[in-house]
Amino acid sequence: MNKSQRIYLDPTTTEDDLHLKVRLEQETDSLEFLSMSVDLKDAYQDFNADYGVLIGRVVANGGIGIPNAKISVFIPLSDEDASNSDIMSIYPYKTPRDKNNDGKRYNLLPRVSVVDPKTGGTHPKQPFGSFPIKEEVVTNSEFLDVYKKYYKYTALTNSAGDYMIFGVPTGNQTIHLSVDITDIGEYSMTPAAMVTNLGYSPNLFTDNNTKIKSSKDLGDLPNIETQEISVDIIPFWGDATNFEIGITRQDFRIRSVLANTFTIFGAAYTDGFGSLYGRDYRGGLEVVELYRISGNETENSSVASKRIGRITETIYYYPASVPDSEINSTIDPKTKMLKLDPTEYSAYKRDGDFAFIVNCNRKKVVTSETGEKISVEDDYPGGVFTEFRGFMTLEYTTDAVSLDFSTYLDNDNFPRGRTIPVRHKLKFPQSASRAHSFRKESEGASAVDDTQAWRRQHQTFKAGKFYGISLFHAAVYNGTTGEYNPDNVDGFLNTDYINVMDGNLYNTTGAIQTNDYELSGNSRFNMPYNALTDDNNRQVFVGNWMNFSAHMPQVGFLTEDYNRTRNMRSTSLFSQNFRYDSYYYANNSQPIVAGDFNTKFFARSDINWTKFIEVPETDVRAIIDAVGERRGFKLSELPPNILTGAYVRGYNASDCPVNGGKLNARTSGGRDSETYFFRGFDSSDCLGFLIKLGLVTP
Repeated sequence: MNKSQRIYLDPTTTEDDLHLKVRLEQETDSLEFLSMSVDLKDAYQDFNADYGVLIGRVVANGGIGIPNAKISVFIPLSDEDASNSDIMSIYPYKTPRDKNNDGKRYNLLPRVSVVDPKTGGTHPKQPFGSFPIKEEVVTNSEFLDVYKKYYKYTALTNSAGDYMIFGVPTGNQTIHLSVDITDIGEYSMTPAAMVTNLGYSPNLFTDNNTKIKSSKDLGDLPNIETQEISVDIIPFWGDATNFEIGITRQDFRIRSVLANTFTIFGAAYTDGFGSLYGRDYRGGLEVVELYRISGNETENSSVASKRIGRITETIYYYPASVPDSEINSTIDPKTKMLKLDPTEYSAYKRDGDFAFIVNCNRKKVVTSETGEKISVEDDYPGGVFTEFRGFMTLEYTTDAVSLDFSTYLDNDNFPRGRTIPVRHKLKFPQSASRAHSFRKESEGASAVDDTQAWRRQHQTFKAGKFYGISLFHAAVYNGTTGEYNPDNVDGFLNTDYINVMDGNLYNTTGAIQTNDYELSGNSRFNMPYNALTDDNNRQVFVGNWMNFSAHMPQVGFLTEDYNRTRNMRSTSLFSQNFRYDSYYYANNSQPIVAGDFNTKFFARSDINWTKFIEVPETDVRAIIDAVGERRGFKLSELPPNILTGAYVRGYNASDCPVNGGKLNARTSGGRDSETYFFRGFDSSDCLGFLIKLGLVTP
């Protein structure tokens, strides 16, 4: 049986240069230290007392091991090679401070980017170094000769930040470190995060802080750090008779402060100008008119009529002072949550899509001696945060997308009603069972509980992850005509048909026509459909989940003559308070969290469900490779098994609000096993935006 012996090293030591002499136990097969081990059988064969073993860890933030840092024993250019112009053009370095023909000092950073065969990503995203890549070394004899002679003692740190170099000549040696903090695995920083989250000067960056300003002088680059340390290497086999070995340890501490981040992204769109679900209020005082699309019905129900603008977000979170154990069904988020200041995260917005880069601020970890991440107290002076717990709200303000219109009918010079547009605001995440939406807490204990449950719903975000948004496209049909005294059943009318396409398209609040029927140009938006109208002429998306994007409907609010239909004010899609009063249609004093008030225009949570979905970086590339710039698609239209993320669909009834996720959106249908995606309306493309920002490499 193999027998190993561990040398225990304190990863937090402040000593940079340590000589370790250890007496081996008999019949020891391997020697372990930090996160690495040495097979002594191989060591006996390969090494003698003229050589040493150099080990160490590259550390940031006082306790985090940094992967993919480059370490070498610097070997000066020989006098013989200094007269060889071919070698000089590749390796002119007699000291680490010497520069090559491109003006770059000695470094181990790649000269060009390469594709990672495991992930498909390109690394580094911006190459600044001069080190030849493997393909150049194996195909160019001069590169190979230089590599074998001058780069023979090099290493990359592993996931724990540890490195080991065998066979280092004994005596005083110069040990070099090269590190690019945008290319260190899970701790990689983005240019945007370096500016907003770490405080680097924007003058060091270009393209709206998405790229690093190029420079031949590595010292001018905020992401690059190089160091040299003189180290005395002792012999590995210091005392072969007594089985005593010697190991030289040299740690590096990079000066850059790192912050773990995650990214929220998505697309959003709303209805067209003059379009709302709640058309001209007819003289017949019909309830159906409050559910019916206004204006040109075919055009206004179509995806082609939608609009986009710059989204407005608000992010709320639980601070580290609130431990995980207290975040439960009894905590009061009104007083425990805080609002994230916009200066504390990076926000990138275009018309119709967005990306937010946010610092983690919970669950701090450090790297243990053996390379594992271990939790420490949040006030520990070192380490890095790995999580964030909170929620987000999204809205289109009237400044971003105007709502300066209303619908009005003057029947024989006698006013019969006027509706004004109300646009949904959405909280992510949110969900509730039927009739348990948030609502006025003055309605009683049940209302208080339901509203607190709404406030408590949040997401736990993990470092280095991408999170897209997903919205359940809720819809309500009502074809009731004439003056009507409606019964309010669980927050809906007893004549409502919820999340189905069994009724008329134009009387189904929230339904979107996706095809070219009676219009031209819809096909360029590629929005997928999940149902057909009764005449089979119109393709519709209704009553199911759409990944990556959110539709924010414009719903009509009746401001005149509403007493004629027993105080009906709006469709039941928007709020449980669609009758009697205007609480959610006007400014109110209801608390949200973190001292913020006013739940005006927030869409009811028992039908307008929302989620965050974790989107692997590989999926972003896979989708773009498969469908190009096509905005909408179904999972079944992609090559099999190319996506690894778990995307939202309506196959399970428990994953949807009332009647949701039905096959063909029919009351008699089974479950729909399809998964739907829409990257954004018109010019917006939330996946392409991630590529443009450099957050995902193509």
